[in-house]
Amino acid sequence: MKKVAHFIVGHKGLILTIFIILSILGTIAQFFVPINYNLADYIPDSAPSTQAIHIMEKEYDQAIPNLRVYVPDLDLTQALVVKEQIGQIVHVRQVLWLDDFYDLKQPLELAGEELLKTYYKDKGALFMVVTGLEDTSTTLENMQELIGETGSIEGQVVDLAKAQSSVDSEMFTILLIMAPLGLMILNLATGSWIEPLLLFTTIGAGVLMNMGSNIVLDSVSFITAAVSAVLQLAVSMDYAVFLLHRFGSYRQEGYAMEEAMEKAIVKSSTAIIASASTTVLGFLALVFMGFKIGPDLGIVLAKGVMFSLISVVFLLPVLVLYSDKLILKTSHRPFLPSFALVGRLVKRVRYLVLILILIAPIVFIAQQNNSFIYGNADYEVGSREERDRILITEKFGNEVSMAIMVPRGQWGKEKSLEKELESIPGVLGMMSYTKNVGNLMPSELIDKDQLAALLSENYSRIILTVRGPKEGEEPFFIVEQVRAAAAKYYGDEAQVLGESVVNYDMKTTVEKDNVIVNGLAIVSVGLVLLINFKSLTIPLLLLLTIESSIWINLAVPYFTGTSLTYIGYLIISTLQLGATVDYGILFTQHYLDNRKIRSKKEAIYHSFMETIGGLLPPALILISAGYLLYFVSSLAIVSELGLVLGRGALTSFLMVIFYLPGLLNIFDPLIEKTTLKAKFYKNKE
Repeated sequence: MKKVAHFIVGHKGLILTIFIILSILGTIAQFFVPINYNLADYIPDSAPSTQAIHIMEKEYDQAIPNLRVYVPDLDLTQALVVKEQIGQIVHVRQVLWLDDFYDLKQPLELAGEELLKTYYKDKGALFMVVTGLEDTSTTLENMQELIGETGSIEGQVVDLAKAQSSVDSEMFTILLIMAPLGLMILNLATGSWIEPLLLFTTIGAGVLMNMGSNIVLDSVSFITAAVSAVLQLAVSMDYAVFLLHRFGSYRQEGYAMEEAMEKAIVKSSTAIIASASTTVLGFLALVFMGFKIGPDLGIVLAKGVMFSLISVVFLLPVLVLYSDKLILKTSHRPFLPSFALVGRLVKRVRYLVLILILIAPIVFIAQQNNSFIYGNADYEVGSREERDRILITEKFGNEVSMAIMVPRGQWGKEKSLEKELESIPGVLGMMSYTKNVGNLMPSELIDKDQLAALLSENYSRIILTVRGPKEGEEPFFIVEQVRAAAAKYYGDEAQVLGESVVNYDMKTTVEKDNVIVNGLAIVSVGLVLLINFKSLTIPLLLLLTIESSIWINLAVPYFTGTSLTYIGYLIISTLQLGATVDYGILFTQHYLDNRKIRSKKEAIYHSFMETIGGLLPPALILISAGYLLYFVSSLAIVSELGLVLGRGALTSFLMVIFYLPGLLNIFDPLIEKTTLKAKFYKNKE
């Protein structure tokens, strides 16, 4: 590392030029990275609904209805006009209404109560619309313009359009707020007004390069796009702070500027790389999720930490050396207060460990029994999207569409299936070739659009209208019943599809991911800790500290009676581990050093006093980043991820400064026996 450090100090201009060019390229390239807003695309290829999507896309030009449009105060003639106008909107492929199921020349009283309740109620028409997903924002905008303020729209297109508009507008807002907030926090950890700018410039360059490098990926999910930049900034800032502190220490010892920097790079690089390795491995555990949001987010975050590491080791020394005189001119007194009182408290709270050990099983069980949400259908309170959904739901009830594709031509078997489907509680309506058109009528006499919606070259499609939301106990039960009925007559040849079906498969997938992903994260981080500390006990104590904080964090929704998105639950389990285990590493390393010359209690006190200044600012930045996502993002899944991240960072920080010292105190004799070359100070306490 000495040669690398010498090269960096001797080639400042070259390194700065390279980073400027790469940052500019990254800034430009990020605008060409496709963003995917459809969570259904991230379900594994092996999932039944994914296979059904592929078959439907191959066999049919038209999908199943993914939008409900309500327009009040229409007579039948006006409703037909509006239906035609909706059909003319770009990307709209089909509009279904009452006239597709009933001859409007006949008296409405004969149409049947269920049919009217579904499509026409109190002179308000509800249209079932099939749209493409190419440009959902434009489709929604055109639809809202057509129906005006009195109309309402609800469905998948609204979800995707909302995700797109939120990510586009809120990413910049979050970074705009995070920058000055981060600068304020970093002033606590630095001794100069200019140093926080250098730290932000360093990590900012890493963020730009990472965002630009996403162009090599097919796309990134809207979740990754919304959170990756601010999370990269938050989790890797401590690397830069650590290097800067080392440089300052050597300067105070009287070393010349360039020599001090070379020594700082060499001395800090081992700890920084070890710290970054645990974070990277924690994030890479997400790659093994079957639900492909995990690999999407894990790869981008792991890549981001590597770019930040490179920026800290190569760019930060150059910026500091060029700004050395300015740093001296803008120096200020330390803003952090004395933590001596807290330090004395910390060395006396070892009995807190016993309390936390007792509650650990409780929070572990609680966090596994949360009420989970699997999709992303919540809207901001007071928004038009929320108002529209409530209005349509109150007037027509919660309904979703499902499609069953069965081999074409087996009309008798299809009729038997339809009869069984009608008997399933929650199935409100059905549209199929045998039911609505009649298999005895020559296909040449049937409207081509209507025929194309139901028959393909190889399949006959049954479209169901099902009562209930897109996810939950009742809709998932209906999915199981529909799949069982289809399998009874057609076996594996039947394909079932719909939003509730996708959410069901999402639920099944992420629940399987839980054990695998968490296990890999714990094992991989544990191995790095084992190698770094050369100890059998310390990795277990560090993992117990952070895992306990994760359990406490994720148990909060259970005890407050709130729901939690399962994606957020699964991601935060590895995200919090990877992002906050660094706190424990720093404290433990100082404890081991102090323990060689001090008693247990004094080692804990001095370790606390030495590390609190380095722990607090990065923790505050990560906490702020999490709560910033929570307060700014209007996307439920992103907002909630921010909430549990912010709360998790706070919990981990508190556990490291209060719980970990107690563990180190209690297990001190075992640590000495199971740690290579550990020679602790001997005294009687």
